[in-house]
Amino acid sequence: MVGERSGRTMHILPTSFSRPQVKRSRIRIRVRVRVLVLASLFVPFASVSPASASATSCAEPAGAAATFHAVFTDGTMVLGRATSHGLRAKACGAVIGKTGAMRLTIQPGNIAFPAVSVKILFIHVPATITVNAPLSGPFKTGPGLKSAEVSLKANLSASFTLLGFNCDIGPLKPTLTTGKSGSLHGMTFTGDIEKGYTGKVVANDFVVPAIQSSKTCPKLVAAMANTLAGLPLAPGKASISMEGAITTP
Repeated sequence: MVGERSGRTMHILPTSFSRPQVKRSRIRIRVRVRVLVLASLFVPFASVSPASASATSCAEPAGAAATFHAVFTDGTMVLGRATSHGLRAKACGAVIGKTGAMRLTIQPGNIAFPAVSVKILFIHVPATITVNAPLSGPFKTGPGLKSAEVSLKANLSASFTLLGFNCDIGPLKPTLTTGKSGSLHGMTFTGDIEKGYTGKVVANDFVVPAIQSSKTCPKLVAAMANTLAGLPLAPGKASISMEGAITTP
C-alpha cells in the first residue's frame, strides 16, 4: 500500500507492492509519526521562554480601566558585591482608577523573570527571582496620553545556588520608579496608545537583609555568602534598573 496526499488528508490506495515493500512502508510511517510526536513535545519548550508562561495575558479585573503588557530588558541588579546583568521580565497588569488617581497593578502570577547568572566577586552562580506580592503604585499620564510616570512597590526574593546549597536573599522591597530613587534617575515612559511606550525604571532605596541559614542553606554557607556579597546593606547600597516597553492589547 502507498500513501497519496490530497490537501491535508492522507488517502491509502491499493497497489501490487510485495509484502516486504509493505513492511518497509509501514516502518517509514511509524518513524515519521514518532518524529512528529517528539517534535510536538519539543517545540513548546524550544519556542517559549520561561518569562512567557503566564505573563503574556491576564484577565481584566472588575473596575479596571484597561490592561497592559510590559517587557523589561537590559536590566542590572547590584546587591553589594553581587551583580547581575541582562535582567529581564515579562508581565501583564491592569490600570485601576480614574484619570488623576490611577494605579498600576501586576499580580505575582502575571510577571516572570527568567533565571539569571549572578557574579559574586569572581564566582558566577545561577539565581532565580521570585515575586512575593503584587506590584502596585501610582500611574500618572501626561498631556494627550503621550507620556506616563510610574512608581511600583515590589516585594522580591532572589534564590541562588552556592556549593550545591540553595540560599535566599530577601525579601527585597524596592520601589521601581521612572523618577529619582537615591542616586539613580529613571526615564518617563513616552509614546502613544497605538505604538506603546518605552522608558526605564530604577530603584536605589531598599534594604538588603543578610542571608539567613535554613534547611537548604547551612550556617557556614550563609555566612560565607554574606561575607562575599557584603550583606546586609542599607538603603542606597543596592540598585535595580530595567528598560521597559508597555503596550495595550
